[in-house]
Amino acid sequence: MTTSNEAPIFLVTSKVKNFIKAKQGLNISKSFFDPLNNDVEQTILEAINHTKKSDRKTVMAKDFNFYKENPGVSEILVVASKVKKFIKEKSDLNTSSQVLEQLTLRIERICLDSIKRAIDDGRKTVMDRDFVTPTTHQQEVPSEWGINP
Repeated sequence: MTTSNEAPIFLVTSKVKNFIKAKQGLNISKSFFDPLNNDVEQTILEAINHTKKSDRKTVMAKDFNFYKENPGVSEILVVASKVKKFIKEKSDLNTSSQVLEQLTLRIERICLDSIKRAIDDGRKTVMDRDFVTPTTHQQEVPSEWGINP
């Protein structure tokens, strides 16, 4: 973890960029990563709280409010070691490997919603203003984008 109160960068930014590029050929603004990383941090903290309330010692997929069984993600979009270290330092809890898939699923959902917003605005770049938390808003995306939310 960083020495200040800043959260670590959980995202594998190159993979997130590739995900967005592969879906619709859009570019991604550097400013998009801050709200996305903050969302991942908040999501992890909520999962930690749920785990503690459930009186368990391991954060699991079911601790996330957007849980999807067998999400079938093709590529993990978070840095596993940073996620596990963050959870351990914040709570002394262990981390199930399924956590990485659930976080990736959330990131994919956010990216798809953001792509849709950028396209609707006539832009070829996904920006921070396209970010919307998926628990409060979910746009329909074309089925040919290859993700079944």
